[in-house]
Amino acid sequence: MRYSRFDALSAAVLVGAAVVGIALLPSLPDRIAVHFGAGGSPDDYLSATLGVVLVPAIGLVALAAVRGLVSLGNDVPAPPWFGLALAGFLAYVHGVVLAWNLGYRINVTLLVLPAVAVIVVLSFATRRT
Repeated sequence: MRYSRFDALSAAVLVGAAVVGIALLPSLPDRIAVHFGAGGSPDDYLSATLGVVLVPAIGLVALAAVRGLVSLGNDVPAPPWFGLALAGFLAYVHGVVLAWNLGYRINVTLLVLPAVAVIVVLSFATRRT
């Protein structure tokens, strides 16, 4: 498995999302909403510190898995562009959740659902490349 510029950029996007979250810690409540129900209302909370690093950290592990850096079986790694799409998706979701916790009462479900549809379509496209 060869590393590509996409892999480095993907990791940078996720690290950047974590850095933004850490920079916003003083403006966030002690416990932040991290999961929202279908209606857009929060239904699960974490400490702010854990909440701002959890999604980017999970994203880095997922990136390593889909790009074949961590072996999960005999699957062929996803193409480099998909790693960037995944990182962008997770950073976007992270940003939406941070915005809600900063007091912007946006409908998280309404904002995240189209991005979920896009990443699902792209994941099926990886099978064709």
